[in-house]
Amino acid sequence: MKVIRWILIIFVLFFAFIFLFSFFLFKEKGIEKDSILKLTISEDIQDWTLGVSSPFPFGKKKLSLYDYVSILKDVEKNEKIKGLYVRIKPFGMGGGKIEELISAIKDFKKSGKKSICYTETFGEFGPANGAYWLASSLDKIYINPKGYLNLIGINSEVPFIRGTLDKLHIYPDFDHMEEYKTAMNIITEKKFTDAHREMQESLVNSIFDNMVSEISKNRNIPKEELISIINLAPLSAKEALNYKLVDGLLYEDELESKFKELAGEDYHLIKDASYKIKEERGKDKIAIIFGMGGIFVGKAEAGPFGQSGMGSETIAKYFREARKDKSIKAVIFRVDSGGGSAIASEIIRRELILTKKEKPVVVSMSDLAASGGYWVSMAASSIIAHPSTFTGSIGVVVGKFNMKGFWENLIGMSFDRVKKGEMADFYSSLQNFTPNQKIILKKMMEEIYNDFINYVSQDRNIPIEEVKKIAKGRVWTGAQAVELKLIDKLGGFKEAIEEAKILAKIPKEKEVKIVVIPKGKPFFELFFQREEEDTLKTLIKNYIVKDLPFGPLWCPYKLEFD
Repeated sequence: MKVIRWILIIFVLFFAFIFLFSFFLFKEKGIEKDSILKLTISEDIQDWTLGVSSPFPFGKKKLSLYDYVSILKDVEKNEKIKGLYVRIKPFGMGGGKIEELISAIKDFKKSGKKSICYTETFGEFGPANGAYWLASSLDKIYINPKGYLNLIGINSEVPFIRGTLDKLHIYPDFDHMEEYKTAMNIITEKKFTDAHREMQESLVNSIFDNMVSEISKNRNIPKEELISIINLAPLSAKEALNYKLVDGLLYEDELESKFKELAGEDYHLIKDASYKIKEERGKDKIAIIFGMGGIFVGKAEAGPFGQSGMGSETIAKYFREARKDKSIKAVIFRVDSGGGSAIASEIIRRELILTKKEKPVVVSMSDLAASGGYWVSMAASSIIAHPSTFTGSIGVVVGKFNMKGFWENLIGMSFDRVKKGEMADFYSSLQNFTPNQKIILKKMMEEIYNDFINYVSQDRNIPIEEVKKIAKGRVWTGAQAVELKLIDKLGGFKEAIEEAKILAKIPKEKEVKIVVIPKGKPFFELFFQREEEDTLKTLIKNYIVKDLPFGPLWCPYKLEFD
């Protein structure tokens, strides 16, 4: 016992020493006058990551899109911040997130403060449409003299693995409703069907138009002229300068003069991760619930590696928490999901409806809110999406893989069986669906599809015949969806908050406090939290397969630009 006691004492003293040492080493200073905020945009950016209360001052959480937007909003009013410097590195964001960030940057610029952007290159032997789309919203763009501008247009290449499965003697026995529900076409087909190609072209054309229109406006280049320039890309840095797509060719160390132009001779750079946002003090609260990733039945608590998909139990719990809190006057449900389980989607929709009976619920769509992602959204008081959000996909896909040929012909493994019950082998991976099973499968699929279109008609107040025309599993961009009345408005976080205030009858000028559900957790509680399942099993389910299809309401569309 004495040995254990001494080990514990040494352990506590060690961490106490580390804490005190790091506290004085990393203690942050207040923002000095004539400062410039530096935002670094890099890697995969999620809508939200859990705020972790680290025991060490140097512990910083990875910034989310919501963090970037919140920081930019706060900086608008901070008199000590004179300008904005955005450092762009390779990142992962779809069109919706890019448009969200562009909107926040434009709001910042309304304060009269100037902004600059720098990158070594917009793509190196690869496309960088999204990076330049974002950069175009800044006042000035600088690039390394040896860099390139790969604003080359959008090329959507879809891999089809049916031929591969044939070689592996695996048969994909899937069915869908209706012709545009192409979620499983990559495994059932060898090329685009006519409906798949029509939809893909429509999406690419819509996103391209959104991107070109924004860049044209930001850089003051006529749209047709810009398209002609894009058709000449990739461009060298010098060519980009000649076409007025960038404002200067500089090495990073030469930015010193530009910083002085922004904030004066004695400027200070403030990194985004160290910027402390002034806490809002409004008595009335608006809650934000983030629903990200594949939808499945069960728990999906946020953990040390990020949020583990959209578990129905967890999201339902968040809605109940917001519903019971009388200080919360409205709820924003931020959705970034291609769907998954129909049952889980309906559980979440049910909680949204119950909450809406007591307070407004506004859905804010991110990159993707389609199929199950649309199911959980459609009953909201109001739906807001970005022009380049992928949404809709009102359809169903079901099926299984027949692995018998793979096991027997390639592996040499054989199976034998005994069954009791005519349909006991319904989900067997050793055979296709029988004719009788296909009848049942079709009935199941039709029930889900009919529920889907009826709910859309009911929740969105669209005649059922009109819903049938725009459903069929078809994916739409936000710009298209607003015309079809699948969503109410175009916009992001800012517009969702404004809409929530209107619906909750909160005066426009009145300050509200934005709260995220769930709140951050202490570091050790977060790291050592245990679920009922085995730790390894939970890790695999929640963090490795969280974005794989979990059910009949799945839409895999996601267009990454960089």
